[in-house]
Amino acid sequence: MAETPKITNANDKSMPLDTFLLNPEQSQTVDNAYAGLVSDCMKRFGFDYTPPRNQGAQRSGDAPTTRIDGRFGVQSAEDAEKWGYHPAGGAGEEADSPWGNKGQKMTAAMQTAERGSDDPKEKFGPGGQVVNGEAVPDHGCVGEARKKLTGSVEGNLADAKLAIDLKFDTLVKAQQDERTRAVFAKWSSCMKEKGFDYADPLEANGDEKWAKTPQPTRHEIQVATADQDCRARHNVVGVWYAVDYAYQERAVEQNAEALADVKKDTESLLKAAADALAG
Repeated sequence: MAETPKITNANDKSMPLDTFLLNPEQSQTVDNAYAGLVSDCMKRFGFDYTPPRNQGAQRSGDAPTTRIDGRFGVQSAEDAEKWGYHPAGGAGEEADSPWGNKGQKMTAAMQTAERGSDDPKEKFGPGGQVVNGEAVPDHGCVGEARKKLTGSVEGNLADAKLAIDLKFDTLVKAQQDERTRAVFAKWSSCMKEKGFDYADPLEANGDEKWAKTPQPTRHEIQVATADQDCRARHNVVGVWYAVDYAYQERAVEQNAEALADVKKDTESLLKAAADALAG
């Protein structure tokens, strides 16, 4: 196992699988390139359209700098005191409508241009229709954009399935590891001393009560701040991170050849996205 650091926040620390996963900046680059390509394509058909954007709900001051996801729950005592287990600012506004342009309604012609079919039961179509004098490409403008970025109208613009599978497999293994469970037990005893009954930080973070209000309640903030104190007292994040790191390191070694292909595909996607934005 990797040396156990004494930390309360692992967001600035890398993980072995990071190099095979898109970080927040890279995901934004791909999203921007894709949105621009779809929008440009739709303009050829006479439509002012921007596809819905990926807007990851990231906690201010408590978001990973190298990874898209936080594997260790809330790690900012400052955020916990203000927002409990809510994202910074509260629940916030809903994401853009799937219709695009924040609620713009799609006509049949727009849907045909966008995805190659106007059939609501069909996600994508082969194209070939003529809309406003222009021939619709396979899978519509969505397919055209994906093909330019990946080489295929059905190309993947997110993390590779293998990388995602390994990420979640190691996540579960690390959470269930006896070393992690031992430090979780210490954390749980600490929380009980403060009047809160949770088996582990995951249970506290996932308490259904927190989702019932757009802003954190006083009780939620009390639990969250107690959580942070108990984490710090028993080096919960340090142990959890070290165990998780070891599982990821082993996963990378066992899947080296396949992951090399993942890295190559990811680098190709990022280059295509950068070229699209530059063009």
